[in-house]
Amino acid sequence: PTSAISFKDKGKFMPRPKKQKIEAVIEDVTEVAKSETTGLELVTNIVAGKLTSNAKEFSAALQKELKNYTVERYLDNPDAAKTDKAYLNKLKEDVADKRKLATSTWNKPLDEFVAIMKSLEKEIDTAYGELNGIVNQAAQKEKDEKKAKIVEFWNTLNFTIVPLERVFNPKWLNKTEKLSSIMEECKAIVGKINGEMETIKGLQDEDKEILQTFYLETLDLNATLIRGNQLKENRARIKAEEERKAALAVSKENLTTEKEVVKESLTTETQSQVRGNNPNVASLDEYAFKEQKEPVATFRLEVTGPASKLVALRKFIDDNGITYKKL
Repeated sequence: PTSAISFKDKGKFMPRPKKQKIEAVIEDVTEVAKSETTGLELVTNIVAGKLTSNAKEFSAALQKELKNYTVERYLDNPDAAKTDKAYLNKLKEDVADKRKLATSTWNKPLDEFVAIMKSLEKEIDTAYGELNGIVNQAAQKEKDEKKAKIVEFWNTLNFTIVPLERVFNPKWLNKTEKLSSIMEECKAIVGKINGEMETIKGLQDEDKEILQTFYLETLDLNATLIRGNQLKENRARIKAEEERKAALAVSKENLTTEKEVVKESLTTETQSQVRGNNPNVASLDEYAFKEQKEPVATFRLEVTGPASKLVALRKFIDDNGITYKKL
C-alpha cells in the first residue's frame, strides 16, 4: 500500500516501516572452453552467470517488518488487517516472480545447450550402432569359423557316444583361448568319459545297463554310483516285503489247516464234552483256534491215587478243556 497504516501498540500508534523492494540483475562473465576430437573442434562459450541482488539486505529488513504483523496489533482494526493481508500477499508474489525470473534466465542458456548435446549424443549413438553391427558380424564370423574347426577336430576323435554340444564350453570361442589348448581339452574329456564308462561296465551289478544310461545323461560318475546303491537298496526292500507277504500267506494257510484238523479229530461225544467242559467257548471253531496254538497229543494211561486227588485231577482236566473217554 502507498499510504501508511498505523498500528496500535500499548496505546501508541506506530508508523509502518518503509516498503521494501527486491531487485536482481544477472551479469555475464564470459569464459571459453574447448573440446577437441579428431578433425573437429567443439567450441563452447560458457557464460558463468553472476547474480547480483540485495536479497540479503531485503530479507533482513523484511524480517523486522514481519514481526509487526501479529494478532494483537490488529484486534481492534480488522480493516487494516485486511489491507495489510493483501499487501503481504502481493509482496510474496513479487518475491516469487523475481525468483522464477532469475531461475529461468539463469537456466535458459544451459537448457538450450543440454538439449543440443543430448540430440547430438543420440546421433552419435546411431552412427556407433552402424559400426557396432559390422564389428559384431565380424566377431561372430570369427567365432563360427573357430567352432567349425573345433567340430572338425572332435569328429577325428571317433567318439560318438556323447555329442560335442553336451561338453562344449562357450569360453572356447573367446579370442584368448588357443585352438591347441581346446584340442587338448577335448581329448581329456573323451578320455575321462571312456574311463568312467569302463568303470561302470566293470561293476558286478544287475543294473549295469541302467547305470550306463544314467551316466550318459549326467556325465557324473559319483552320481551314477550313488544311483546304483539306491537301486540295490530299493530292490532289497521290495524283496523283503514280498518275502514277508509270502510268509504271512503261508502262516494263514497253516492256521486254517490246523483248525480243520482239530475239528475233524473231535468225535460227536468229544464235541459234547468240549461244549460241556468249556462253556465260554462259543463254537468248535473257537475251540479249534485255541487248540491249534500247541500240538494235540493223546496219552493212554491208568491213574491210581486218593479219591480226592482223582477228583481234583478230573476237575483240572475239565477246566482246561482236555477231552477223555472211559476205557
